[in-house]
Amino acid sequence: MTKDKDERKRSHLKLVVNNQEIRSARPSAAEQEFVPLEELIANRDLFRPAFYRGMGRLQTKGYQTLERFLAGRGAPYGIDPIHGKVLVLPAGNVSPESLEFGSPQDELLLSISEDAGGSGLCFSLEMILPYFSEDDAVMEEALLFAPVLQYGALFLEENPHDGMLDLIYRLAVPLFPPLLTTRLAERMFSIFSFELKETFLALSDYPEG
Repeated sequence: MTKDKDERKRSHLKLVVNNQEIRSARPSAAEQEFVPLEELIANRDLFRPAFYRGMGRLQTKGYQTLERFLAGRGAPYGIDPIHGKVLVLPAGNVSPESLEFGSPQDELLLSISEDAGGSGLCFSLEMILPYFSEDDAVMEEALLFAPVLQYGALFLEENPHDGMLDLIYRLAVPLFPPLLTTRLAERMFSIFSFELKETFLALSDYPEG
């Protein structure tokens, strides 16, 4: 994004760059210590036992398949057993546009959890988009301005770390049969990358567009 374009929209929808402490994808509660992504990556073998402890058989198999998939891609992923049991990946590893419009600190969260009906598992990819405003009305307008996506969804959620609204992208699919496959993971990563690109391009013109 050019400096001129960034300055034109700065009073409306701001880019969050190099501001990990304030706009983290994994906001820590008062009793939890935030672990930087670099540490999650470097210490994933150390964190793995705590991550899988108490996890059900099918969920365990799903995460193990996901780990093999990421390792096969050479992806620098981390294991976070503290903030909801998620695998954490630099967003730029999947979406080149996140580096152009955001920063290297932006994270992609991967999770395999019980679905809403409680009858199976759901695989999801989620990212807090690197745009924000202290004005809730501006954030709501940005959500309306953003594209309607074919597979994923955009929504607003209050960040408990600072009380401001986050614009979040989430792509989720039920696992049925409840097993994650390499083909499904590849497809979801491809969709995630494409839909994020469309969203970044739309929001980069906001509010001029």
